[in-house]
Amino acid sequence: MIDLRESALDILARLGAQPATSFLEDGVARVVREVLDEARVPHRTDNYGNIIAHLQGTAAHGSLPPIAFMAHMDHPGFEAIAVDGDFLVGAAMGGVPQSSFEAGVPLQVLLSGGERLAAVTAGPSGEASERRVLISLEDASRLPDVPLPASVVFDLVDFQLEDGYIRMRALDDLAGCGSTLAMLSALVEEAPSGDVYGVFTRAEEVGLVGARLLAEAQTLPKETLVVSLESSRTLPGAEIGNGPVIRVGDAGFTFNADAESPLVRARETLQARAEGFKVQRQLMSGGTCEASAFSVYGYRTTGIAFPLGNYHNGAPDGGIEAEYIHEEDYLGGVELMLEAVRRMPEREDTFFRQRLREIPQEFRERMAG
Repeated sequence: MIDLRESALDILARLGAQPATSFLEDGVARVVREVLDEARVPHRTDNYGNIIAHLQGTAAHGSLPPIAFMAHMDHPGFEAIAVDGDFLVGAAMGGVPQSSFEAGVPLQVLLSGGERLAAVTAGPSGEASERRVLISLEDASRLPDVPLPASVVFDLVDFQLEDGYIRMRALDDLAGCGSTLAMLSALVEEAPSGDVYGVFTRAEEVGLVGARLLAEAQTLPKETLVVSLESSRTLPGAEIGNGPVIRVGDAGFTFNADAESPLVRARETLQARAEGFKVQRQLMSGGTCEASAFSVYGYRTTGIAFPLGNYHNGAPDGGIEAEYIHEEDYLGGVELMLEAVRRMPEREDTFFRQRLREIPQEFRERMAG
C-alpha cells in the first residue's frame, strides 16, 4: 500500500526538476512515463506527444461513462530562437510577466542533456509586439553549445516544501500533472468501477494546442467526463489554504453539471468525515483552461483548480518569483479526484439533486388545489 501523501509530494518534486516550455516538454514527459511505468499504469503517446494513461474499469462496458483528468506539461518561459552577437534571442512562450523583458532577470538556459546554463535578460529585442528579449550567458564561451530552439526558464526553485507551502518555478501545471499521477498510482491497487484516463498535454500555454488536437481527434470516447486540472490565480472564494476548487467555468465557458456531479458527490462524502474536508467551488474567470477546448467539441467538462500565488511567476511587487500553493490544497485535490472516481456509480445521487427531486405531498396538493 502506497503512502498517498508521500507519493504525491515525491512525484511533484520529480516533475519540478524538469524545466519545460511549450513544445519542449521532453523532461517532464519522461518523468510522467517513468511514474506511470513504476505504477504499472498502461499508457500511450499520440502523434502530437500528448500522453494518455488508461485504467480499464470493472463495470460492464457502457454502464458508466469514462472520466478523464487532464493537465499540461508546459509553463510560460522563453524559447531561444537565434543568436544576435554575444546574445541569444528569446521569444516569449505564453504569458510571462512584463517585467521579464527588463534587463537583469536571472534565467536558466537548458541544454539537450539536461544541463542548465546561468544567464540573465539583457533587455528587449525588436519591437515590443514581438515579445522578444536578449539573453546573456554567464559564460559566453558556452554560446555555441546552446541548441536552437532551447527552453529558457526563470532561475527559480525547482521544488520547496516549507511551512505548509509548496513553492516551485512551475506549479502551473505540474501540480495538475502530479496530482493526476498520484491518483492513478493509487487507483491501480483499487481497480476502479469505470474507465479512468489521465491525460498529459503539450503546448497549453500558447493556446491549449495539445488539448485542442486531442479534442479534435476525439482521442477520448465522446461520452467521457473531462476534468481539467489547473493551478489558477486566486480569486475571492478561491483562496489559498481553503482546499482545492471545483471549477464551474473559466474566462470563456461555463462547464457542465453532469461532469461536475462526481466531484460534488465526492465533496459530500469527504465532508461527512469526522475530520471534515476543505473544498471550494467557484467560477475561475482568470484564464481559459483545457476544459474549454473539449467543450467546443461537445464533451461534458468540468475542472479542479489549486489556488495559486505568483501566477506565471509574477509577484505582486512586479518581480519574478516562484509560484506557490498550499500543501493541503494539493493533497486535498488528490483525495477529491480519488473519491470522484469511487463515486462514479452514484454520481447522480448528490444531496442537492435528491432534494430537488423530492416534492412533499402537501405541497403537491396545495399547488393542485
